[in-house]
Amino acid sequence: MSPPDTNPLLQLPNTFRVFYGTFTGLHRVQQQAIEPILANRDLILQSATGSGKTEAVLAPCLEGIITSDRKKSALYIVPTRALAFDIRRRFAGLLKDRLGIRMAIRTGDMKSSGGGRPDIILTTPESLDVMLGSANADLQAFLLRVHTIIIDEVHPFIHQYRGRQLFYLMQRLERRTGKRLQKIALSATIADPDEVCRFLHFRSDYVLLTENVRRDIHPRIIHLKDDEGELISLLSDLSGEWKYRKILIFANSRGRCDKIFGLLNRQGAFKGMALLHYSNLNTRERQTVEQQFRQQARAVCVATSTLELGIDVGDVDAVLLFEPPDSVSAFLQRIGRANRRRNTIHFWGICRGGRAGEQVLRFLALLRLAEEGKVESVLSDKMPSVLSQQFISCLYEKKQLTLAALQDLFSNHLDEQAEIKQIFSALIKKNWLKKSVHKGLFGGAYHYWHALLEYRIWSNFPENEDKYQLLVGDESVADIPKSVVRQIEPGDRVLLAGRRLKILWIDEGELKRVIAESSRTVDDKELVWLGKGSQVSYEVAQAMRMVLKSQDVPENPAIPGLFSRSRELLRQELEKDSRVVILDNNIEVVRLANGSYQYRTFIGAVGNLILAASIKDCFAGLEEDIAVISDEIGLICSAQVRFEKLLLPLTEDAFSSWVTRHFKMMAAMFPLNAFCSTLPRELLCLELTGFIRDRRLLDFF
Repeated sequence: MSPPDTNPLLQLPNTFRVFYGTFTGLHRVQQQAIEPILANRDLILQSATGSGKTEAVLAPCLEGIITSDRKKSALYIVPTRALAFDIRRRFAGLLKDRLGIRMAIRTGDMKSSGGGRPDIILTTPESLDVMLGSANADLQAFLLRVHTIIIDEVHPFIHQYRGRQLFYLMQRLERRTGKRLQKIALSATIADPDEVCRFLHFRSDYVLLTENVRRDIHPRIIHLKDDEGELISLLSDLSGEWKYRKILIFANSRGRCDKIFGLLNRQGAFKGMALLHYSNLNTRERQTVEQQFRQQARAVCVATSTLELGIDVGDVDAVLLFEPPDSVSAFLQRIGRANRRRNTIHFWGICRGGRAGEQVLRFLALLRLAEEGKVESVLSDKMPSVLSQQFISCLYEKKQLTLAALQDLFSNHLDEQAEIKQIFSALIKKNWLKKSVHKGLFGGAYHYWHALLEYRIWSNFPENEDKYQLLVGDESVADIPKSVVRQIEPGDRVLLAGRRLKILWIDEGELKRVIAESSRTVDDKELVWLGKGSQVSYEVAQAMRMVLKSQDVPENPAIPGLFSRSRELLRQELEKDSRVVILDNNIEVVRLANGSYQYRTFIGAVGNLILAASIKDCFAGLEEDIAVISDEIGLICSAQVRFEKLLLPLTEDAFSSWVTRHFKMMAAMFPLNAFCSTLPRELLCLELTGFIRDRRLLDFF
């Protein structure tokens, strides 16, 4: 047998010119992806941001649809609505005009058929969940034709609620169509491709394509002592001296975004040219910002993580990280937004506040891990709350359920059958399911119908607090969480959703609205956006330790980009490290100026959280009060600690017992989805244990 022709023009006779006609050449992974996709192989493609991953999989996938005479279709799964909208903007018109391929979109805020019978649908896990239960005959016909599922930006799905939901949805779709789906996953940051394969049940013979499109990182890490004045001066220098025209600023909270946006928009080199982007802004506002930032020749955009994932905002001269992110994945995604059409990344890391020295360490640790190609490993696996949500989704689809049918659909082992029975019983007990007139059949009870009316049965997002609609005149601008609304009163002048506003009225009734008008002034009232965020990982904490233990770090030319102030901060951290005393258990301790003890473990935020809680338990029966603060580096305690007396989890099973003892604290610390409330206590503890169970922590303890 002669080998297959590897000329991409011959392999893709219909789609090559549409996707690659203007390219001077194909990236290696674009060439290599063609044959396995056409051969119906599962595939994981890992390549740098801006390297053409979308084209690499769409071209052969759509070639297969065309050669099947459109008897096949494809689902394109994305983690955010904004990314779905952006891909549709880039490709829908081109595919329809050049190939006759219809690209539809179905998300929570946009539904478009693409002008007729769709061949590919852009969607999110939640909207796919809705589609499976839809009575729309055209949608059901489309789903029966699905041959391929493409999962873009797969990394935020792995070992997360929405990823587990997606796995179950693919399982349900395969059961309905009676055929194995081809699965394709894309990302720039995958810690372990085999883990993607296991978690989403790719075929064991999947094809892995990786391309290290090497982009040199040019870091510049600075220390701001005066947030406002020096930030304005920095942006003026970037504009005047460095000739930057498009700058993207990432901050770690929505409140910080609001403050930076308000500052830059009213003074300095980008006065009147600042834009704001975060999740609480309504969809129209965000899309307008994306378009403006993409089209304007000169602008600065301030964002949270909402602009990390794949959205094309044009070429950006530089990225500013206002304080370091918690994870390597977020770090790589954020700096990858810069200079996408070049081989260099220019990013500026801003350190500030009382922990500026530790922020320098974290920036250097993130850089070290990025250079080594290391990304955090993921932990959580057991997610019974998602299984509970899927039972409710199946009820919407089928109208009635039996326990046996659910066990047949969702279980492969006896222990899974027992877990399904537990969840099913809890749903009956908690008034989600009730017996029907036919033996063994169950329909929806009060909580099911209530959740259905509020469109809450398809989502595994962490539970949100009540939202208030922010109205400026007749315009709906954003959804504001109750924790922020509690901080304002009628008459306040505040910076909110990127606007200077005077609060006129707060409607606490059924409508839940904040009525405001534009204001020329803003009071000095900083609003705090609360939320359960991510934790600094074990990997980042260990890399911070490695930075500290490096010889002659301040003078080391291998660490470029440290300005004089940030180099001084690093020198101070090294000086502190030189004063450590190493205990018999190898934990380092430093006596601080206020008399407290800093125990330096470098095991990450979760590990030190466990240590801190165990220390409080140890001192609980004593008269002596103890104050304990934990972070990624270690613990600061007001008293000496004898670690051998702590009751720490020392086995896999002991993690579950520890979670049971600290149940309230754990439930408050980690973002749980709404369906956790449907679980029996035993299964909820199992789910929480997944957030902290780590073999490396057991070894340390």
